[in-house]
Amino acid sequence: MGKKYQRRVGHLIRQKISQLLLRESNDPRLAMITITDVVVNRDTTRAEVYYSIIGTAEELAEVQAALEKAAPWLRAEMKPTLRLRHIPKLVFIYDPSLERGERIESLLGQLKETHGPEEAEVGEDEG
Repeated sequence: MGKKYQRRVGHLIRQKISQLLLRESNDPRLAMITITDVVVNRDTTRAEVYYSIIGTAEELAEVQAALEKAAPWLRAEMKPTLRLRHIPKLVFIYDPSLERGERIESLLGQLKETHGPEEAEVGEDEG
């Protein structure tokens, strides 16, 4: 399959999983998840679903277990919508990018409080 087809299938899977987790899941832990990306392999038998959640390591472990348990249900719910020959196996992978972004935003806020907005802006221009 072509890269364009893989990206299109990944995008459709991302939309459908996000919708299912937000609107139809009975598990409240799954409603807190942000699906950041879906990468489908060449023959569309496997989809790596990257997700992010802001929380503790314990909450992350709970969410990972809940996602793995929900994978068969998600695949079954996607089948009528996607109309693919094979619905890919869903593999959930934690994506720390949102957590890192929040941390950077926090550090920048602390920097502005400590040095004032004028000094922070001058430092940005020099670097």
